[in-house]
Amino acid sequence: MTNKLLQGFKLFRKNAYEGKSASMPRLVSEGQSPEYFIISCIDSRSNPGTIFSPEPGTFFAHKAMGAIVRPYKKGTALAAALQFALIHNKVKEIVVLGHTGCGAIQAMVEKIDDEEISSFLDVAKVGLEKAKTSCNGVCTHNELLRHTEEEIVLLSVENLKSYPSVASALSENRVIIRPWLFDMESGELLQHDDNFKQFVPLTMNTKKKKS
Repeated sequence: MTNKLLQGFKLFRKNAYEGKSASMPRLVSEGQSPEYFIISCIDSRSNPGTIFSPEPGTFFAHKAMGAIVRPYKKGTALAAALQFALIHNKVKEIVVLGHTGCGAIQAMVEKIDDEEISSFLDVAKVGLEKAKTSCNGVCTHNELLRHTEEEIVLLSVENLKSYPSVASALSENRVIIRPWLFDMESGELLQHDDNFKQFVPLTMNTKKKKS
């Protein structure tokens, strides 16, 4: 059952521990200094450790359903992780990484009958209501899901600003928050543009269209 994991670990060990360019021995002896803190969904298809092909030590990571950031509450896992990353490690960029086809967002829109999940998703209903407003009642179900996915990323960014460590870093101009959306179908990475009030591609899809 664990063969796939062990095979992957063997490849990681070969790449990260063997040869002159091996990074892990250096990271162990010198310590880590990631520049990024990535908040992403638990979805296995949008794992930043996969889609960015990072070297070890590239970023701190936090996962939550839908990449949802709840308003600040002292003593939570995210609050402690941000404090450690921003205050003690001087991380320079925070990425909120949502994605399309998100099961958590679909569960919220379709009112999943699971109290444990729905109680976590409740905080994101503000994003759903904004999506409905932007649709003006004429969106298809799939369009509403997409608008909601985008609004949740923006809501999470705003909620991040309620964390003391983030607020302090922002006031000192030593951190940037990036609202990103991974379009799983097209393979595009998008960032919200405040000027255009929409998500725009950061990457260009090089796949050739079928003739």
